[in-house]
Amino acid sequence: MADMCSIMITGRLTADSEIKYAGQTPILKFSVAVGRYDKGQTTSSFFDVVQFSRAAEGLTGKLTRGKPVVVRGEMRQEFWSANDGSKRSRWVLVADSFGVQPLGGGQEDRYERGEPTTQNMYSSLDDDGDDIPF
Repeated sequence: MADMCSIMITGRLTADSEIKYAGQTPILKFSVAVGRYDKGQTTSSFFDVVQFSRAAEGLTGKLTRGKPVVVRGEMRQEFWSANDGSKRSRWVLVADSFGVQPLGGGQEDRYERGEPTTQNMYSSLDDDGDDIPF
């Protein structure tokens, strides 16, 4: 079995999250913009995030555009064939836990410096992962 390498990102949701189902398995999808400073300019990277868990259902409607979040998970590459027959791929972050960054009570400073907080973390680590469709 290969070792998993977890990464953590901190950013803001680019749109409201969406929940879909693959059979009985809820799949929560959202995108996170992560800003960084490079040579005096702010640039952003965008990460597509998915989470497969029953906990995702309770978060529907709570993960809205602009909300600051911290996400931990594993990067996975998806492959498919386009309509023209060409091979395509993209990277997605499969979240094993994430949290809504609370802004207020001094948290703004920690968020702006890129220091994640562990408050309000949601985890799907107790899922067995057998329902993941790839």
